[in-house]
Amino acid sequence: MGGISKLAVAVSPAMVVFISTVAISLALKSPEGLFLAHSREHILARFLLITAIFAVSVEALPKFLPSIAVWLRRKRFFGQLVKAKPAHGTDFSKTITWMIRPLQGIGLSMIFAQRLLNLFEVSAGASYVSILLRPTLFMVSTALVALLLSVVWTLDDLGGRIYNEKTGEVHMTGSTIGVVLPIVFGALGLYSLFQISSPAIALVTVIEIAMVLYPPYVLLAVIHHRLVSVRGAKLESELRLRSIETRVL
Repeated sequence: MGGISKLAVAVSPAMVVFISTVAISLALKSPEGLFLAHSREHILARFLLITAIFAVSVEALPKFLPSIAVWLRRKRFFGQLVKAKPAHGTDFSKTITWMIRPLQGIGLSMIFAQRLLNLFEVSAGASYVSILLRPTLFMVSTALVALLLSVVWTLDDLGGRIYNEKTGEVHMTGSTIGVVLPIVFGALGLYSLFQISSPAIALVTVIEIAMVLYPPYVLLAVIHHRLVSVRGAKLESELRLRSIETRVL
């Protein structure tokens, strides 16, 4: 029962926001277009679809992580990938799970903000290819975002760090990739929204997108935390990172 109660607490913010969206749609007589959905059923279906994609992506992580780690060690885009002492390890953190990581996901997804507005819109003369293409692209992009975040989060949780050999500085992977990319992508997404609509409408749209994406991203963070907690030792051994002792920035 203890495990179930901890899980209930972990997912509670996601459930509160999701139930709020459903409650608001039920309170309105014409919910079409609210929270980027055509109907109340669409809100539930989209939530379940995104959550399912996230769960599959996290479960696929152990198969891809060793190859990704080898690739990162060779490329050294931001520096050398090494191992340091984890800042928080596999301990559950409300701040990280409920705020930081969902915001990272929402920031990355904002690059698709304009696409989210018309993703499920289908005109009367649309071909079957066009009907299937947009949901397919959405699922693929959602899986890629989830996999990218899962890799970054895993490296952070297991002590993977970016080491600059010239300066001797060591940075958390999340502070490099997990912050820079969401900020850049989020800014581009916001810019595209404000270009196609008035500031008031764009602001409402941003709030709607955040309420739509926040619950699945909290669940993604919870599922990922569960994976690292259970299989962290195996994942750490497969990363094969060189240990280094220095101050993490």
